[in-house]
Amino acid sequence: MKSTLNTLLKVSSIIACSSMATAYAQDSSLMSCYWQVEKQNEVGIWERQVCVNPVDANLPAVLVASRVNIPSYGVCSINWLDGYRTELKGTVKVEGNKANCGGHAVSFEPAPDTRIVDGLEEKRLDCRWNNAGGNAHKLMCDDIEGRTLTMPIATKMQAAGSTECVMNFNGFTLNYFSGGVAVLDKKPTHNACDVGPVYFRAYPAQRMVDGFEETLLQCTWRDVNASARIKSCSNVGTPNKDVTVAIEVNGRLQSLIDTVNNQLSDGEIVEDNTLNPIYPALYFRKH
Repeated sequence: MKSTLNTLLKVSSIIACSSMATAYAQDSSLMSCYWQVEKQNEVGIWERQVCVNPVDANLPAVLVASRVNIPSYGVCSINWLDGYRTELKGTVKVEGNKANCGGHAVSFEPAPDTRIVDGLEEKRLDCRWNNAGGNAHKLMCDDIEGRTLTMPIATKMQAAGSTECVMNFNGFTLNYFSGGVAVLDKKPTHNACDVGPVYFRAYPAQRMVDGFEETLLQCTWRDVNASARIKSCSNVGTPNKDVTVAIEVNGRLQSLIDTVNNQLSDGEIVEDNTLNPIYPALYFRKH
Protein backbone atom coordinates (compact mmCIF):
# COMPACT_ATOMS: atom_id res chain seq x y z
CA MET A 1 0.00 0.00 0.00
CA LYS A 2 2.81 2.37 0.90
CA SER A 3 4.57 1.55 -2.37
CA THR A 4 1.44 2.31 -4.39
CA LEU A 5 0.89 5.58 -2.53
CA ASN A 6 4.47 6.72 -3.08
CA THR A 7 4.28 5.94 -6.77
CA LEU A 8 0.94 7.73 -7.10
CA LEU A 9 2.39 10.81 -5.41
CA LYS A 10 5.31 10.77 -7.84
CA VAL A 11 3.01 10.53 -10.84
CA SER A 12 0.77 13.31 -9.50
CA SER A 13 3.84 15.49 -9.04
CA ILE A 14 4.92 14.84 -12.62
CA ILE A 15 1.51 15.78 -14.00
CA ALA A 16 1.32 18.92 -11.89
CA CYS A 17 4.73 20.03 -13.15
CA SER A 18 4.00 19.45 -16.84
CA SER A 19 3.52 23.13 -17.57
CA MET A 20 6.33 24.33 -15.30
CA ALA A 21 9.37 22.20 -16.03
CA THR A 22 9.56 22.32 -19.80
CA ALA A 23 12.93 22.31 -21.51
CA TYR A 24 13.81 23.35 -25.05
CA ALA A 25 11.80 26.60 -24.90
CA GLN A 26 10.82 27.91 -28.32
CA ASP A 27 11.03 31.52 -29.50
CA SER A 28 7.85 33.22 -30.64
CA SER A 29 7.69 35.41 -33.75
CA LEU A 30 5.18 38.04 -34.87
CA MET A 31 2.66 36.95 -37.48
CA SER A 32 1.77 39.01 -40.54
CA CYS A 33 -1.98 39.60 -40.23
CA TYR A 34 -4.73 41.61 -41.91
CA TRP A 35 -8.50 42.09 -41.68
CA GLN A 36 -10.89 40.89 -44.38
CA VAL A 37 -14.42 42.29 -44.75
CA GLU A 38 -16.94 39.45 -44.96
CA LYS A 39 -20.12 41.53 -44.97
CA GLN A 40 -21.00 45.20 -44.71
CA ASN A 41 -24.35 46.98 -44.62
CA GLU A 42 -26.08 49.93 -42.97
CA VAL A 43 -26.02 48.11 -39.63
CA GLY A 44 -22.36 47.24 -39.32
CA ILE A 45 -19.26 45.46 -40.58
CA TRP A 46 -18.39 41.78 -40.20
CA GLU A 47 -14.68 41.03 -40.51
CA ARG A 48 -12.19 38.25 -39.94
CA GLN A 49 -8.50 38.50 -39.21
CA VAL A 50 -6.21 36.12 -41.05
CA CYS A 51 -2.45 35.72 -40.82
CA VAL A 52 0.18 34.40 -43.18
CA ASN A 53 0.78 30.74 -42.33
CA PRO A 54 3.83 30.78 -39.99
CA VAL A 55 4.89 27.27 -41.00
CA ASP A 56 4.70 27.70 -44.78
CA ALA A 57 3.72 30.99 -46.41
CA ASN A 58 2.56 29.05 -49.48
CA LEU A 59 -0.18 27.35 -47.46
CA PRO A 60 -3.59 28.99 -46.90
CA ALA A 61 -3.74 31.88 -44.43
CA VAL A 62 -4.65 31.14 -40.81
CA LEU A 63 -7.87 32.46 -39.28
CA VAL A 64 -7.18 33.99 -35.84
CA ALA A 65 -10.18 36.22 -35.07
CA SER A 66 -13.60 37.46 -36.16
CA ARG A 67 -15.30 40.69 -35.14
CA VAL A 68 -18.56 42.56 -35.60
CA ASN A 69 -18.57 46.36 -35.47
CA ILE A 70 -21.90 48.23 -35.13
CA PRO A 71 -20.90 51.94 -34.95
CA SER A 72 -24.44 53.30 -34.47
CA TYR A 73 -24.71 51.47 -31.15
CA GLY A 74 -21.06 51.80 -30.20
CA VAL A 75 -20.78 48.02 -30.15
CA CYS A 76 -17.80 45.97 -31.28
CA SER A 77 -17.32 42.33 -30.32
CA ILE A 78 -14.42 40.03 -31.17
CA ASN A 79 -13.82 36.27 -30.93
CA TRP A 80 -10.32 34.81 -30.95
CA LEU A 81 -8.90 31.52 -32.20
CA ASP A 82 -5.70 31.84 -30.21
CA GLY A 83 -4.02 29.09 -28.22
CA TYR A 84 -2.56 25.85 -29.50
CA ARG A 85 -3.30 25.02 -33.14
CA THR A 86 -2.93 21.38 -34.10
CA GLU A 87 -2.46 22.06 -37.81
CA LEU A 88 0.42 24.46 -37.05
CA LYS A 89 2.01 22.37 -34.27
CA GLY A 90 2.32 25.53 -32.21
CA THR A 91 0.54 28.26 -30.27
CA VAL A 92 -1.02 31.49 -31.56
CA LYS A 93 -0.59 34.21 -28.92
CA VAL A 94 -2.37 37.56 -28.65
CA GLU A 95 -0.85 40.55 -26.86
CA GLY A 96 -3.15 43.36 -25.77
CA ASN A 97 -6.64 43.54 -24.30
CA LYS A 98 -8.52 40.75 -26.07
CA ALA A 99 -11.85 42.40 -25.28
CA ASN A 100 -10.93 45.41 -27.42
CA CYS A 101 -11.49 45.31 -31.16
CA GLY A 102 -8.04 46.61 -32.07
CA GLY A 103 -4.50 47.25 -30.91
CA HIS A 104 -3.36 43.62 -30.77
CA ALA A 105 -0.13 41.90 -31.73
CA VAL A 106 -0.37 38.27 -32.84
CA SER A 107 2.61 35.94 -32.56
CA PHE A 108 3.34 32.25 -33.09
CA GLU A 109 5.35 29.88 -30.91
CA PRO A 110 6.11 26.37 -32.22
CA ALA A 111 5.72 23.48 -29.79
CA PRO A 112 8.96 21.57 -29.08
CA ASP A 113 9.21 18.06 -30.53
CA THR A 114 10.64 16.85 -27.22
CA ARG A 115 10.79 18.31 -23.74
CA ILE A 116 11.98 17.34 -20.27
CA VAL A 117 9.38 17.37 -17.49
CA ASP A 118 10.45 16.48 -13.96
CA GLY A 119 13.47 14.66 -15.35
CA LEU A 120 11.48 12.59 -17.86
CA GLU A 121 11.55 13.08 -21.63
CA GLU A 122 8.26 13.66 -23.39
CA LYS A 123 7.74 13.47 -27.16
CA ARG A 124 5.08 15.43 -29.00
CA LEU A 125 2.60 13.19 -30.79
CA ASP A 126 1.54 13.81 -34.37
CA CYS A 127 -2.18 14.67 -34.27
CA ARG A 128 -4.74 15.97 -36.75
CA TRP A 129 -8.39 16.98 -36.89
CA ASN A 130 -10.34 14.68 -39.22
CA ASN A 131 -13.73 15.69 -40.53
CA ALA A 132 -16.36 13.23 -39.32
CA GLY A 133 -19.15 14.61 -41.49
CA GLY A 134 -20.71 18.07 -41.63
CA ASN A 135 -19.39 20.28 -38.83
CA ALA A 136 -18.17 17.35 -36.73
CA HIS A 137 -14.44 16.76 -36.29
CA LYS A 138 -12.35 14.28 -34.30
CA LEU A 139 -8.77 14.64 -33.07
CA MET A 140 -6.73 11.56 -34.00
CA CYS A 141 -3.15 11.02 -32.81
CA ASP A 142 -0.35 8.63 -33.78
CA ASP A 143 1.75 6.81 -31.22
CA ILE A 144 5.53 7.27 -31.21
CA GLU A 145 5.85 4.44 -33.75
CA GLY A 146 3.54 6.22 -36.18
CA ARG A 147 0.46 4.05 -35.67
CA THR A 148 -2.83 5.96 -35.46
CA LEU A 149 -4.86 5.29 -32.32
CA THR A 150 -8.35 4.11 -33.25
CA MET A 151 -10.05 6.32 -30.64
CA PRO A 152 -10.20 10.14 -30.83
CA ILE A 153 -8.71 12.20 -28.02
CA ALA A 154 -11.40 14.82 -28.58
CA THR A 155 -14.36 15.64 -30.80
CA LYS A 156 -15.78 19.05 -31.66
CA MET A 157 -18.47 20.82 -33.62
CA GLN A 158 -17.12 23.72 -35.68
CA ALA A 159 -18.49 25.25 -38.86
CA ALA A 160 -16.03 26.13 -41.61
CA GLY A 161 -14.49 29.56 -41.00
CA SER A 162 -16.08 29.86 -37.56
CA THR A 163 -14.37 30.87 -34.32
CA GLU A 164 -17.05 29.18 -32.19
CA CYS A 165 -16.85 25.52 -31.13
CA VAL A 166 -18.38 22.89 -28.88
CA MET A 167 -15.67 20.58 -27.53
CA ASN A 168 -15.90 17.10 -26.03
CA PHE A 169 -12.64 15.91 -24.46
CA ASN A 170 -12.10 12.14 -24.16
CA GLY A 171 -9.52 12.13 -21.38
CA PHE A 172 -9.63 8.35 -20.93
CA THR A 173 -8.07 7.94 -24.39
CA LEU A 174 -4.77 9.29 -23.06
CA ASN A 175 -4.26 5.92 -21.33
CA TYR A 176 -4.50 3.86 -24.52
CA PHE A 177 -0.90 4.42 -25.61
CA SER A 178 1.14 1.34 -24.73
CA GLY A 179 4.49 1.80 -23.03
CA GLY A 180 3.48 5.03 -21.32
CA VAL A 181 0.75 7.65 -21.19
CA ALA A 182 -0.23 10.70 -23.24
CA VAL A 183 -0.34 14.00 -21.35
CA LEU A 184 -1.72 17.51 -21.78
CA ASP A 185 -0.69 20.64 -19.93
CA LYS A 186 -4.29 21.81 -19.68
CA LYS A 187 -7.68 20.19 -20.17
CA PRO A 188 -9.69 22.02 -22.87
CA THR A 189 -12.84 23.93 -21.97
CA HIS A 190 -16.21 22.98 -23.44
CA ASN A 191 -16.04 25.91 -25.90
CA ALA A 192 -12.40 25.43 -26.93
CA CYS A 193 -11.60 24.88 -30.61
CA ASP A 194 -8.40 22.89 -30.15
CA VAL A 195 -6.53 20.56 -27.82
CA GLY A 196 -2.88 20.20 -27.12
CA PRO A 197 -0.12 19.84 -27.64
CA VAL A 198 -0.33 16.14 -26.80
CA TYR A 199 2.89 14.57 -25.51
CA PHE A 200 3.85 10.96 -24.83
CA ARG A 201 5.57 10.17 -21.53
CA ALA A 202 7.21 6.74 -21.50
CA TYR A 203 7.41 4.77 -18.27
CA PRO A 204 10.65 5.43 -16.35
CA ALA A 205 13.22 2.77 -17.26
CA GLN A 206 14.65 2.77 -13.72
CA ARG A 207 13.22 4.01 -10.44
CA MET A 208 13.54 3.70 -6.67
CA VAL A 209 10.43 2.84 -4.64
CA ASP A 210 10.60 2.40 -0.86
CA GLY A 211 14.35 1.90 -1.12
CA PHE A 212 14.09 -0.85 -3.73
CA GLU A 213 15.49 -0.53 -7.24
CA GLU A 214 12.94 -1.30 -9.95
CA THR A 215 13.65 -1.91 -13.64
CA LEU A 216 11.01 -1.58 -16.35
CA LEU A 217 10.35 -4.90 -18.07
CA GLN A 218 10.03 -5.25 -21.83
CA CYS A 219 6.96 -7.36 -22.49
CA THR A 220 5.14 -8.46 -25.63
CA TRP A 221 2.01 -10.38 -26.55
CA ARG A 222 2.32 -13.45 -28.79
CA ASP A 223 -0.53 -15.34 -30.43
CA VAL A 224 -0.70 -19.04 -29.57
CA ASN A 225 -3.68 -19.79 -31.78
CA ALA A 226 -6.84 -18.08 -33.02
CA SER A 227 -8.33 -17.82 -29.53
CA ALA A 228 -5.34 -17.58 -27.19
CA ARG A 229 -2.27 -15.44 -26.67
CA ILE A 230 0.41 -15.07 -24.01
CA LYS A 231 2.32 -12.10 -22.61
CA SER A 232 6.02 -12.65 -21.99
CA CYS A 233 8.66 -10.43 -20.42
CA SER A 234 12.38 -10.67 -21.14
CA ASN A 235 15.47 -10.23 -18.94
CA VAL A 236 13.54 -10.68 -15.70
CA GLY A 237 16.13 -10.26 -12.97
CA THR A 238 18.92 -11.73 -15.09
CA PRO A 239 19.80 -11.49 -18.82
CA ASN A 240 17.98 -13.85 -21.19
CA LYS A 241 15.46 -14.92 -18.55
CA ASP A 242 12.00 -14.86 -20.13
CA VAL A 243 8.81 -15.46 -18.18
CA THR A 244 5.12 -15.62 -19.08
CA VAL A 245 3.14 -13.13 -17.00
CA ALA A 246 -0.36 -13.40 -18.50
CA ILE A 247 -2.53 -15.51 -20.75
CA GLU A 248 -5.67 -14.52 -22.60
CA VAL A 249 -8.15 -17.11 -23.87
CA ASN A 250 -11.29 -16.08 -25.74
CA GLY A 251 -10.89 -12.53 -24.47
CA ARG A 252 -10.57 -13.55 -20.80
CA LEU A 253 -7.33 -12.37 -19.20
CA GLN A 254 -5.56 -14.28 -16.43
CA SER A 255 -2.53 -12.85 -14.65
CA LEU A 256 0.34 -15.22 -13.84
CA ILE A 257 2.41 -12.67 -11.92
CA ASP A 258 1.81 -14.25 -8.50
CA THR A 259 2.82 -17.67 -9.85
CA VAL A 260 5.97 -16.24 -11.42
CA ASN A 261 6.91 -14.35 -8.25
CA ASN A 262 6.76 -17.58 -6.24
CA GLN A 263 9.48 -18.94 -8.53
CA LEU A 264 11.78 -15.90 -8.39
CA SER A 265 14.48 -15.91 -5.73
CA ASP A 266 16.14 -12.52 -6.17
CA GLY A 267 13.14 -10.23 -6.59
CA GLU A 268 9.56 -9.88 -7.76
CA ILE A 269 7.48 -8.48 -10.60
CA VAL A 270 5.42 -5.42 -9.66
CA GLU A 271 2.41 -4.29 -11.69
CA ASP A 272 1.88 -0.52 -11.46
CA ASN A 273 -1.64 0.58 -12.38
CA THR A 274 -1.09 4.15 -11.20
CA LEU A 275 1.01 5.07 -14.24
CA ASN A 276 -1.57 3.78 -16.70
CA PRO A 277 -4.70 1.81 -15.71
CA ILE A 278 -5.22 0.47 -19.24
CA TYR A 279 -1.66 -0.67 -19.97
CA PRO A 280 -0.08 -1.13 -16.51
CA ALA A 281 3.70 -0.95 -16.33
CA LEU A 282 5.55 -4.06 -15.17
CA TYR A 283 8.72 -3.62 -13.14
CA PHE A 284 11.22 -6.05 -11.68
CA ARG A 285 11.97 -5.15 -8.08
CA LYS A 286 15.33 -6.45 -6.96
CA HIS A 287 15.46 -7.61 -3.33
